[in-house]
Amino acid sequence: MKKIRIKPLEPLMLRTQGEFEPLVTGSHISAQSLIIPRPSTIAGLLGYLKFTGNKNEDWLTNLLKQLGDVKIYGTLIEEDNENYLYPLRMGNLFALVNKETLCLLPRFLENSGVNYERWEKEIYDIFYNKEKNKLFELIDFQDRIGISLDRQKKVVKEHYLYTARYLSFKKDINYVIFVEGNLELNETIANFGGEGRIAKLEVEDKDDILNKDLSDDYYLALSPILIPDDIIDDILEEELIVMGKVDKVSLGFDIAHNRRKEMLTAVLEGSIIKKEFVDRYQKCVKNSSLFEDYEKIGYNTICGISSQNSMRKILLDS
Repeated sequence: MKKIRIKPLEPLMLRTQGEFEPLVTGSHISAQSLIIPRPSTIAGLLGYLKFTGNKNEDWLTNLLKQLGDVKIYGTLIEEDNENYLYPLRMGNLFALVNKETLCLLPRFLENSGVNYERWEKEIYDIFYNKEKNKLFELIDFQDRIGISLDRQKKVVKEHYLYTARYLSFKKDINYVIFVEGNLELNETIANFGGEGRIAKLEVEDKDDILNKDLSDDYYLALSPILIPDDIIDDILEEELIVMGKVDKVSLGFDIAHNRRKEMLTAVLEGSIIKKEFVDRYQKCVKNSSLFEDYEKIGYNTICGISSQNSMRKILLDS
């Protein structure tokens, strides 16, 4: 097991779904970076370092060949090279919380039906309290205005004025993933995210982060959990998602074929699910090699909401 730190060296553009094209978006074109990169962005970074590929094959087949037997777990944010911060989501509210705050959640969730107004206040306090939500002290944005050039005519393209909100940080932070398998990687500099922003990669051995047992009652999604559309209604009706958000996510842009990758329904990172969610998911998506492949590149990473906070996959570890 390897721990990989991804240290941004400049503001980032971590794009999500949506077209960056005036014919689709209208006259006002804008983009805003995600705070946590999607797994396909990180897997693409690691695959790109192999400098191999076949244009006749689809992006996922190429990426799996580049990564070999690797499985990617993550993503966490690391502060001061030692303190992990976890994503937490309730609808459109988003927070980065430390281990102590995360471990309080089962008590809130189990008592949410008793003295509802009190427990609701406790939950909202996590998102709006500057001491509990580390987002306030870590995250900053840089707003920029850009243009698009017609390189053949050497003129600015009409209607291609756009605004972009880049992600930057008030402190030195790292994105952290864990890699299981035979990955030969040393410290290096690489392009990361949209527009090829620069990041530094550091690698160290780490062997105490995985736990494949299902001993917790609640689990936190550390990366989006991709769900087939034909089972999402059953999961929502049985209230297996305690808090968080379900949305469509794009798996990125296939540069080699100049087209978007697929869009799928997902429980977003930072959502909290019940243990029964994992059981139902395993039964409904078993024997799906496609969803197992998505897991290998980083999707469907969950961790227990307990003092251990160890990670596992849903399908691959079942």
